[in-house]
Amino acid sequence: MNLHLVGGFLGSGKTTTITQAALLLLDAGQRVGIVTNDQGRYLVDTAFAQRLSLPTVEVTGGCFCCNYGQLEAQLHALQATAQPDVIFAESVGSCADIVATVVKPFQQLSNLPDLALTSFSVLVDARLLRRTLAGQPLPFSEDVVYIFGQQIEEAGLLVINKADLLSPAQQTELRRAAVRAYPHKTILLQSATRPADLQNWLDQLGAPWPRRSLALDYGRYGAGEAQLAWLNEALHLHSASVPLTRVARTLVLALLDRIKATGGQIGHLKLLLEAGPAHHKLSFTAEPAPDWEAQLADLPGHGARVLVNARVECPVEALEDALTLALVDTTARTGATYRREQREAFHPAFPRPTHRIGN
Repeated sequence: MNLHLVGGFLGSGKTTTITQAALLLLDAGQRVGIVTNDQGRYLVDTAFAQRLSLPTVEVTGGCFCCNYGQLEAQLHALQATAQPDVIFAESVGSCADIVATVVKPFQQLSNLPDLALTSFSVLVDARLLRRTLAGQPLPFSEDVVYIFGQQIEEAGLLVINKADLLSPAQQTELRRAAVRAYPHKTILLQSATRPADLQNWLDQLGAPWPRRSLALDYGRYGAGEAQLAWLNEALHLHSASVPLTRVARTLVLALLDRIKATGGQIGHLKLLLEAGPAHHKLSFTAEPAPDWEAQLADLPGHGARVLVNARVECPVEALEDALTLALVDTTARTGATYRREQREAFHPAFPRPTHRIGN
């Protein structure tokens, strides 16, 4: 059995890449499993993968590095229940130092002899990387940008994702700039929505990957994570007269407006809307998503369950208020009602890896 670690910044497209690649492998007759990872619970990524009938377990309450024992336990559980040929494990989007805290401990200390850690890919949003290589500032504080840069530094296989959001000329320019900037990395340019690109990524998973640990400044790393507010919420919407799709659209627009009013910057905002057999995932990052309304699927019936995962650079209290006010706005505009099921909101704790193997 092969284990593939996938890292990269918030909103880089890790979940889409993994789930779509998993479906390709299933079509080819292979058994596949997925491990999701987050600082909290009530995860959109887990629910979405399970909706696609992909065997999925999760490591919650912190990144793989700080919950290494839980990672091995969940891998063992996945082996026992799904017996996958291939497992994809997706790290938290604010996590770095994976070689020292996950790769090397797994290689030297693992209690899973039948599972080989075969690759480590780092994904990056093509638009953010293009800005970085052009010397343009990113819309985050210096310590958050430090995490972004260290994730790229650590990569052996650097996957420039969401290339379809650039013009062909911009894609060519970006590939050339990336090759110049990172001459010792294997670089792929892809869109996770194109099967041929995903197959190319799968074919590259045996490429050389880093063996040296990062010289990471944990003070800056911890400060960057602490500036990000985490909010996970599960709630139910009900509308007796207004179509649910309209209610959902109103809620999303209100939430985007309320987050903007905090002065914060979205790292990643994900929503999973579930109404009976229908489900739809929405994703927003630091870059605009102008076509999301056209992609919003019809939601039948009068009730829907909504999972919200928000990672925003702002005070956590402001993010909590933003969602509360967005729900109030939605009920006032549509007449819908809502019921909160579960919520957690926090700033991540200082990263304290279970193991760290340097050099």
